[in-house]
This record gives sequence, structure tokens and C-alpha cells, in this order.
Amino acid sequence: MDSDMMHPEETELTTPLPGKGGERGTRRQTWLHVGFLVVLCAVLFFYRSGSLPLADPEEARCALIVRHMLRTGDWMVPHVDDEVYFDKPAPYFWLAALGEKLTGSAELGGRGVAAFSGILAVLLTYAFGRRVFGPTAGLLAGVVLATSGEFLFIARWFRMDMPFAAATWGALWCFWRSEAPSNPPAASRRAGWYGFYALCAVGTLFKGPVSLVLPVMIVALYLLLSVRPRRVFELLHPGGILLYLLIAAPWYVVISLREPAYAYEFFIRQHIVRYAIRNVGHQGLPGVLYVPILLGGLVPWTLFLAGAGIRYFPRRWRLRAASPGVLLLWLSSLVPFIFFAFSERKLAHYILPVFPPLAVLIGGVVAAWIAFQEVGWRSKLGTLSLLSAALLLVPAALVAEIWLGNLDTWFALPAAAVAVALTGMTVSLRRGRRGACVAWASAAVVTMLLYFIGHTSPAIYERMSTRSLARLVDPAARATAKLCCWDTRKLSFVYYTHAAEVERFRHSTPGDLEKLVKLLQSGQTVYCLVCDQERLDELKRACPGGFSILGQSGDRSIITNRPASGTRD
Repeated sequence: MDSDMMHPEETELTTPLPGKGGERGTRRQTWLHVGFLVVLCAVLFFYRSGSLPLADPEEARCALIVRHMLRTGDWMVPHVDDEVYFDKPAPYFWLAALGEKLTGSAELGGRGVAAFSGILAVLLTYAFGRRVFGPTAGLLAGVVLATSGEFLFIARWFRMDMPFAAATWGALWCFWRSEAPSNPPAASRRAGWYGFYALCAVGTLFKGPVSLVLPVMIVALYLLLSVRPRRVFELLHPGGILLYLLIAAPWYVVISLREPAYAYEFFIRQHIVRYAIRNVGHQGLPGVLYVPILLGGLVPWTLFLAGAGIRYFPRRWRLRAASPGVLLLWLSSLVPFIFFAFSERKLAHYILPVFPPLAVLIGGVVAAWIAFQEVGWRSKLGTLSLLSAALLLVPAALVAEIWLGNLDTWFALPAAAVAVALTGMTVSLRRGRRGACVAWASAAVVTMLLYFIGHTSPAIYERMSTRSLARLVDPAARATAKLCCWDTRKLSFVYYTHAAEVERFRHSTPGDLEKLVKLLQSGQTVYCLVCDQERLDELKRACPGGFSILGQSGDRSIITNRPASGTRD
């Protein structure tokens, strides 16, 4: 690799290094790395995953779709409140339903699909990093990805974004695996294209056509910038395209025949219109919004992004193809980032596909810092970044605990563990053992993340869900009681009350307050979820003494007109 593109000594990290004991040692090392990453991911992605309530609105919506499938047996068409759900395809919900059947838990079943997809993405990241920079870099890339804030959150989220990202990353890996040799055999290239299009098709069944658009754009730009522009026509691989259609098309054809409006609603309105036209969501916001989202999502490894740019980004146009693997990694990061930056609708999880390639680049930076004992500003930047990675999560967790009113003496345990890790890092640096220093830093990060998952996130999820309030509704009265919301309808309330119908009364709709008061004063049993304190005060003034407060969570309340123990207002 040209020295203008990378630090000179790092050229050794662009090819895998042999393990001790030759080929057998290399295989043993690979299996040890894979085993470590699987265990790490299993702990981080599954710990307390089944005990946390479903968050509003996305997780609860997915759970309602799965419940409808299990109850009605209609597996082809997703429904919410007996209406067709046009936003996403059905196959993800099939997997979530299977997970619920196997585990007996809707929360664990749906989040388990994301967790297993996250493990796959981490292992692909390890494989990519190992092939481009070597085994140490691959291992570090997997650790960085698994412990990055946004990736970890979405790996524990009941949504299809992680399966989509894993399929997209897998498609790029299939392409690169057949592309990496200087003169790959024709059979290898064919297998690469088949794998590429097969995984694009899988992603399309999870998320939609963007799962084909993004990988094709990345590979096309890679081929064009690799000084081999004619090779871009290889994307028109007949067998690969046919395989894509055979996997992805059948479900879309069937549902379009069953629901004639689906093709327009899904492909045009939910994709083209949402991308190009201001409608709903975070519309009209500047593309630069994704910069703080990316930097925050990479915590605690954010500072290493600067090191990746300094070491690996080509400084001259003629050097763009000096390292094909690095070029593909940068394109895999930049293309999705720019693509979604131009979208009129901007949501934080849209840029999830950016994180795996950036983790590989960061893994390369850290591996280089370990391997080469250079002295200078690069070394100081690496040391500062590593210390920051160990320290960043401590104040973040402290602020979150104070904000939630959840801070207690348990915080002393992870704080003490981080202090021990910092001591270990300092000693290791003095002895010149940078690998041990990285291990101590990673241990500190994992410790704080486990504390956050086990202690902080339950309080956060309680604020994002209404499960505790929904459980206050008397199960014996659900069949005859009237359930309603004032004035925000929470899907988690619908899910956890098992209600066939939950009516919404709106503050902005004239006459709705009077209708709710009249309902509370009727002889019918009513349970009403009140969205915030202001609405509760408004209802108290309009209906004094007409209801009891069964319970409160944050600024939300559950009230009833049924005689029961509670605070009468």
C-alpha cells in the first residue's frame, strides 16, 4: 500500500498474519476469536432483553402485528388494528412470531431476531477486518461494533433494522470475499455475485428495495473508482439477478394480488415519496443532522474515527485504489450516510449500515497502535482515544441515572471497576504492553454497558412504555370495560391490555373532552390512559371527583371510574 495513504509500517496489516503453529494455529486462533465475539455479543444483546417492556411506538407496533398473525393465521399481510400495515414486509414478523413461539415471550422473541442478526453482523465485521488488516484488527473491529452505542441499542430493539443491516453487510462481504484475490477465478466471482444478490434479496424481504439500492451503489462506485470502470457491467450478472427475483419477488407478488393498493403504498408512498417529498417524520431537517447522530452512536469509540480518517483516507485522488479493501470500507460508510442525508425523512436508525465498515477501520487503527510502537502525535492520539473510550461511559451513565432519579449505591460498583481498569491501562502503558491496555479499556467499556443495560435501561424503558400501567387494568373487567386514551394513544397500552379496541380522545378535537367526561360519568366501567400531567389536570377540572387514579409512571396516569382503591379526584 502506498505510504501516502497509510502510515508506512501499517502495510503489514493489510494482509492476514499467520497464526502461531502455521495453518492449524491460524484456524485455532480464528475459532477462539469467533467464540469470544459470540459470547460477548450474547451477553450484551440478550441480557435482560426479555424483561424490559415494549417501547412505544415501534416495538409495540411490531408486537401487535405479530399478535395479529398468531391469532388470525394470516401470515401474508401485516395488520395493525385490523388495517393493512403498508410500511414493512411480512418476513421479519414471521421470524419474530417464531421467536415468540419458541421463547414464550413477545419481547424476547422479537428482540432475539435483532440480537442474532447483530451477532451475524459482528462476525462479518470480524471476517472483513481479518481479511483487510489482519486477525487482531478483525477481533478489535468486532468488539468496537458490538459495544458501539447505537449498534448495541438496535441489536436489542424489536425492529427489522438490524436484520436489514446484517443482510446488506453480508452482501458486501460476499462481493469482497470473491474480489479480494488479485486474480480471482471465474467460479469464485460467480459465487460472489450469487451470494451478493441472495443477501440483497433477504434484506429486501426485511426492509424493502433500499436493501438492493445501497449495495449496488456501493459496489458500482467501487468498480468505477478502482480504475476498472468497465467492470461495473458485472453487476448485470444474469444468474445473480434471477436469484434475487426468485427470493424477493414471490411475497411481493402474492401480497400485491391480495391487496391491490399495496404496490403503490409500499413502493411509491413508503419509499419514493418518503425519501423525496416532505411528509411525516423528521422532514425538512438538514443532512448534517446525521453527523452528531453518528458521533453519538459510535460512543465510546468516537475519537478513533479521526484516527481512521488520518491513517486510511487517501490524500490524493490517484491513490484512491491503492488499497481496494480500504476503498470499499470507505464507500460502504459514505454512500449510506450521504444517501440518507438527502432523504426528506431522517431517523437515527437509518444510518445503521454505516457502523460495521467504520468499526473495521477503527479496528485497523487500534491494531496499528498496538503493533507499532511509534512515538509522536499519532501515538498520543491513540492513547487519548483509548482512555476516553474507557471514561466516556461513566459520566454518560451518571447523567442518565440522575435525570431518571435512579442513582443509588450500585453505581459505585461499575465506577470502581472502571477505576481498576484505568489503573491497569496505566500500568500496561508504562510497560509498553499496548495490547493489555486495549483489553483493560474494553473490559471497562463492557462493564459500564452491562451496568447501563441492567440498571439504567429498565427505568428508561418504563418511560418508553405503558406496561406497568396497563397491568393495573383489572383482567376480569377487560371484556366489558371501555378502554381509552387521553390524548395520545400508546400502542404498548393496546398491546398489554389485550384490548380489541382502545378509543382515542384528542385534546385538539372540539368536543372530545366533553365526550370523555360523559363516558366517565356513565354507568360503564372505563379505564383511561392519560398521556401527561397537563391533560390529567385538565380532566380533573372538567370531571371533579369522577375518577380514581390507579397508578402513575412518569407523567402518565391510568384512571378509572370503577370503585377501587386509589386516589379519588
